[in-house]
Parts: sequence; structure tokens; C-alpha cells
Amino acid sequence: MCVADWNLSETSRRSVLKAALVAGGATVAGGAASSAAPAFAQDDQPKGDRLVMLGIGGGPVVTMDQAKPALALVVNDSVYLVDCGLDTARQLVDAELGLAAVNDVFVTHQHLDHTSGLPGLVLHGWVANPPLSQLGVWGPPGTPRTVAGISTTFAEEIRLFSDGFGEFPEVRGHNVNLPKSGIERVMEDANIIVDATRVFHGPEVKNAYAYRITIKSTDKVVVFSGDTAAPDENLIEMARGCDVLVHETQDNDAIDKIASTLPPEQAETLRTHLLEAHSSVLDLPAVAAEAEAKMLVLSHYSPIVHPSETWLSLISPAVEDAGYQGTVRAPMDLDVIPL
Repeated sequence: MCVADWNLSETSRRSVLKAALVAGGATVAGGAASSAAPAFAQDDQPKGDRLVMLGIGGGPVVTMDQAKPALALVVNDSVYLVDCGLDTARQLVDAELGLAAVNDVFVTHQHLDHTSGLPGLVLHGWVANPPLSQLGVWGPPGTPRTVAGISTTFAEEIRLFSDGFGEFPEVRGHNVNLPKSGIERVMEDANIIVDATRVFHGPEVKNAYAYRITIKSTDKVVVFSGDTAAPDENLIEMARGCDVLVHETQDNDAIDKIASTLPPEQAETLRTHLLEAHSSVLDLPAVAAEAEAKMLVLSHYSPIVHPSETWLSLISPAVEDAGYQGTVRAPMDLDVIPL
């Protein structure tokens, strides 16, 4: 079984090793674990089109040293976010992307761990140097109301800063209405084409979406599962032949450990939701194999954010069982995947 060849310069190889030691990034290629990492040291990050894992931890509870869901697709130096959880603004700065480069945000669903960073992105983007001037936010019905609420809720704070800074960013909310099945075009600009489909994320979440983004200049296709229970047929159909499938992952064996710390009624509600509305790490290789995805990238780690090596040890037997021949990567916060 082979280890993926990154074709890196010696400098880049040293940076990858450094990042692996610091961030714990790792990869599986053809079912074999490797010490190579999908992470790059900040002084040697790729500058072309790339995927930056701003936040890979799932769930609404704030934990130490762990950002909430936010993934940045960088195309021609423009940044497109999929979800905008807590700490997104800080992570954009730490990733040396800045806030002004963000063009659009695509919200997968309205759980607060995927949206709570929107006010910070807009407010702190306004006072950044250079500033965020405009932003499109695309998501389930109700997204325009959420966006409008930022300037309403923070009206006094905005007034107090209005003399020292320019105009407040023009933030446009867009409702994305999808049929029960099928793929719909959401947005297109000079850099990308964005399509979406519905996914199942529990009966209480009426609108949960996955997004497919096609990079026009290279025809590279990156698919983001959002939160869903694998296997989701709509997602598989939309992901067929994609270059990268970013899929949420869950360690089902850790659920009882988390639930045992909660009151009985709350514990049972959490246990039911996690088991019926999220994806076991063991199911993902079969999803990637059926979709013929060239690369599977794990994200939205729950209910515990294990180190990369732990996720890879969990998924490796399932990779072999599914006969998946693509590369599997288990990145951590701020890891970079070149496209």
C-alpha cells in the first residue's frame, strides 16, 4: 500500500514534518497510515487555490483551543466560507487570510455552532485594515433575517464607531430554497460555481444542506457534506467524481462517555441526536468509494476532537473494508490542503 506523494520541495517537506508535530495532521493513502500531513507551517503555506480548515470541531459547547465549524476555500485570493462558527474572524487572521478577502458565506444549517461567528466576522471585518466592504451570506430560509439582525442588535456599537471608520459593510442575506431531492444552482461568480442539495440532519432540522463548489479555472470540485447521517443519497449523487469530499465524522463509541456527564433526560436527547443525525467515522469510506471521490477529508469532529492519528486509526479498517482507493486526511485547525 502506497503513501501519497506530495511532490514537495525539501523546504516544504521540513515544513510538513513541523506541522505534523505541531498540529497532528495526518493522512491515509490507499488504506495505509502515513506520517505525512495535510498541514503546512504558516511561513511556508501554499499560495494557490487551497482549502483552509479554520475550525473542525463540532457541537455548540466551547472547548479550549478548538474553533467551531468554518472552512475556507481560497480561489484567486478570494475567500469563500462554508459555515461561520465561533472564532472564525480570529482564525482568518491566524491563517493570514484576513477578513477583507471574504466574499461569501455558505451556511449548511442553522445550528448555532455553524453561525455564531457571523456577527464577529461582520463587525470586526468592518474595522479591519483593509476592511470588509461587502459580504454575501447564503443559507436556509431565515438567513436574511439573521444577517439583518446583526446591524439591529449592534446598532449602538456601530454608531459609536461610525466616526472613525468608513461605511458599514453591505451584507446581503440570500434564502436558499431546495427541493427534497436533486441539485440546485446557488451562486456563480468569476471564480466559482456553487450547487447544493438537501441532506438529512435529524427530523428537527428542516433545512440542512451540502454544497458543491467548482473552481472555474481548474475544474476542481470540492464538496462539503455539512452535518448529516451517512450514507446520504443526495450527498453521494452530488459528490460523484469530486476531487475532495469534506465530510463530518463522529466517534460513536465516545457518545456514552459524553452523555454520562449530563442529566438523564438531556443525555438521552443528545444520544438520540448524535446517533440518528451524524455520521460514524466507520461509514465514510463507503460513502467516498460510492461517490468515487478522489480524496476524503474528515471534519466536524464529534463528540470528541481526537488527534489526527486517532481518527486515522479508527477509519483505517473501514477504508480497507470499503475498498476505497482515494486518500483520507484527518486535518486539524488551520491545516491547509492544496487544490
